[in-house]
Amino acid sequence: MKSNAFNICPACIYRDTCVLTTQKSQVWSCSEYDELAPETRVELAHLSAKKVQPELAMA
Repeated sequence: MKSNAFNICPACIYRDTCVLTTQKSQVWSCSEYDELAPETRVELAHLSAKKVQPELAMA
């Protein structure tokens, strides 16, 4: 699915707890929107790209 270029949800600090809509891919304006700091967005993008795997331990 191609992301909406106008979608503001990925940069919103409330994305994970927001209950205003389940259609977050369609949001282009929101009175509750607060933008993440640029460095936080970079960190989140880096973490999601890594897809951290659980550490395996020998028994």
